[in-house]
Amino acid sequence: MVQDPAYGEELHLAVARMTNTATGEERCAFSQYTDAEHGLGADWEVDYGAAANVFTEKEVAYCVSVPGQSAWARGVDDVSESALDSALESLSLSGDGNTRAGADKYPIPGEQHSAALVKFYAPSTAPRVSSVIDVVGVYELGANTRAQEAGDETAWPCIHAIYHSEVHVDDVTSALPALQPEDFAARRAMCVEYVTSVLGGDDLAAQYVLLHLLSRTVRVQDAKVGKLSLNLVNVPASAQPNTTFAFSNPASRWIGDSVSQLVPYSVRVPFDLKLLNKSSFVPNAEQGDLRAGVLQLAAGTALVCDETCLNEGTLDERGVRNLHAVQTAILNQSVTYQFPFQPVEMPTSLRILVLSAGKSILHSDCVVHISDAARRFLADVPASAADVRPLDPMHMEQLRQYIECARHLEFGIPQAVSDVISTEYAELRRVAHERGEPMMSQEELALTVTVARLISLAKGQAELSIESWNEAVALELRRKCRNPPASKKQSAE
Repeated sequence: MVQDPAYGEELHLAVARMTNTATGEERCAFSQYTDAEHGLGADWEVDYGAAANVFTEKEVAYCVSVPGQSAWARGVDDVSESALDSALESLSLSGDGNTRAGADKYPIPGEQHSAALVKFYAPSTAPRVSSVIDVVGVYELGANTRAQEAGDETAWPCIHAIYHSEVHVDDVTSALPALQPEDFAARRAMCVEYVTSVLGGDDLAAQYVLLHLLSRTVRVQDAKVGKLSLNLVNVPASAQPNTTFAFSNPASRWIGDSVSQLVPYSVRVPFDLKLLNKSSFVPNAEQGDLRAGVLQLAAGTALVCDETCLNEGTLDERGVRNLHAVQTAILNQSVTYQFPFQPVEMPTSLRILVLSAGKSILHSDCVVHISDAARRFLADVPASAADVRPLDPMHMEQLRQYIECARHLEFGIPQAVSDVISTEYAELRRVAHERGEPMMSQEELALTVTVARLISLAKGQAELSIESWNEAVALELRRKCRNPPASKKQSAE
């Protein structure tokens, strides 16, 4: 992932006119795709004033391993993992605060990762920030001019890019045969069944989790549509403190592990007071160097936030800013980058799942209270989880392919269906007004349309149908019936 696309610029002497000081002989030396100095021997020197010299520019990007990348997405199994670790050993940065200059440039504090400087030669330019790229190039331990300016002469892992391309999240799934329209129903049923087993038999919550995983932010004119942040309420709490970004609550860890089995990138953020107060969730370049924040993540990342570990205490100014940053990502699908003169909002595309024991401190698009049976199941994890039969690798691959294929389908709402929805909405408000009951709000209508849209995608349909709309209305009624009496009047709960 490109953490800092503007890490530096270098002027490179691609073709140099060389002169032999002993014999006067002249030659041209080519040195593209390397930081090594020109040299043909001890008696050869560069004639910097020669007209034959060719200078090019290199844009330097600081790149890191993709935060939260699942082992299956890396193509790693038990046999190849040690070989991969050995191959990447020279790129490894521990992120423990003792490594040179790289500890604050990885989004997840303390997590082992790999990093390298990728140098792009003109006319190529560095990709945009937080994009995931594949690079073909020449590897060497080369120069880090920024580190050298700070007095660090250590050679850095560098990749001189010959070719690069952006990798999208749907490119990461296995190259299985293309899904056919008739395959979607079976894959959807399989996915709901798997998530239902993870949640102790709660099929309603499982359906919303699937819709959440299928959600994707798209722009329609000036509006962002398609997102479905989800808050699962009634998750058992834990008194165990979190000292790292790994979940200490067994129930939250169980759900997080299950999500990571289905999506290529998933990051976990425990809302422990100490972590909230000391971590930085937004990228910051106020000191001239772009320091990573927890929310600087690749598009399509599943962000699982655990509120069950949030105990009593004081949330300082940084902690408040961090929670505000998460809320902004939920509502606007954007992350604010702090630059020296003014903050800049960057678009993002995160699937944000919030786990809470009670009412969340964050406002999500959709709130689902899990059943008491699911709560008892999760409270007894890992003992109860031992009864869940894992899917075989082939079926897991099919589910991963299904999720990414369905969420990237082109989608539209026919005018006839839009007219039916408008008519039903007006009729529901009229009836509620006559009965003196709370009327359906525009926020509730938008949520139901989003649910209907995602149900259509789950079926492999590129257009919203009346059948999917009716299914969404029924699903929403079931969800609202679970709300505690005090919150049933609230639209999103």
